Amino acid sequence: MKKAKNIAKYSILGIGLLLIIITALGYTNLGNLSANENPSNTFISIGNENIRVSQKGNGNDILLIHGSPGLIEDWNDIVDTLAKDYRVTSFDRPGHGFSSSNDYTYHIKDNAVLVEQLISQLELKNPLIVGHSYGGSTAAYMATHSSLKGLQYVIIDSPLYKARSRKIYKLIAMPVIGKGIALFSSYTIANGQIKDGLLSIFQNTPKKKIEKLIKERQHIWSQPKVIYTKSKESMNYQEDLNVMSHKYKNITSDITIITGKDSLSTLRNDCEKFHSEVRNSELVPLDKTGHYIQFDKSQEVIEIIRRKMKEY
Repeated sequence: MKKAKNIAKYSILGIGLLLIIITALGYTNLGNLSANENPSNTFISIGNENIRVSQKGNGNDILLIHGSPGLIEDWNDIVDTLAKDYRVTSFDRPGHGFSSSNDYTYHIKDNAVLVEQLISQLELKNPLIVGHSYGGSTAAYMATHSSLKGLQYVIIDSPLYKARSRKIYKLIAMPVIGKGIALFSSYTIANGQIKDGLLSIFQNTPKKKIEKLIKERQHIWSQPKVIYTKSKESMNYQEDLNVMSHKYKNITSDITIITGKDSLSTLRNDCEKFHSEVRNSELVPLDKTGHYIQFDKSQEVIEIIRRKMKEY
């Protein structure tokens, strides 16, 4: 009996010690990729954040905002074509890709403020704002709050009223121990979760290309900082949308909303409702596409953006 108690006591102590070690390591940079991994990466400082940016082409400005999780490469299928006629800027949002998250509080408002600062710092002239998923939610926030007047927007399949979340995000977003759990997840379940998540949201992209995308995303998205950022953004998402959504009727900007017409993996209902509330909006439903419309329907997205730029 005494032996059993000792085993139980030392087991509890061991687990406690392991938890303390994992929690402490969560506040280090362990598991995160170096900003200098790719010598071609370019960064700008905005506030206390180091933000990776990419800029291609010349002409009128287009600014691309990725989702959660996401990174500059989420726009690879449309950037080079658009850059033949326009100056196209994309960036890793705070805590995603290779960007830092030093002072990030994981709210949509943070991203809208950073976008305005980025526009100013890069001297973008009345850019067309194109946002996918969380990036589209950021664009919607800007349309209701931005001090930059006269901007136009393209929102690609974004949560605008209801945000989906998972129980694991609540665990990772916990105070103190959350970053440690994110670190543990990065070495255990992250790659499997990323693969399963991506496989469910493509519908019209070749299998070999999806496999390549999965490997690339596993490399970047399995970073502890990205896992933690995704979790914190997810936990704040619904609260942020609640604050935003009652102001949609006051939007005066021209907004084009792209969503899927025949897929359960898209956010069609939110996009349709948003269109019904925003008077200067256009809804473009595309068939045979999942949530990553810029991959599934890249040519259609390019043409929509080109048409928008000609009307701008």
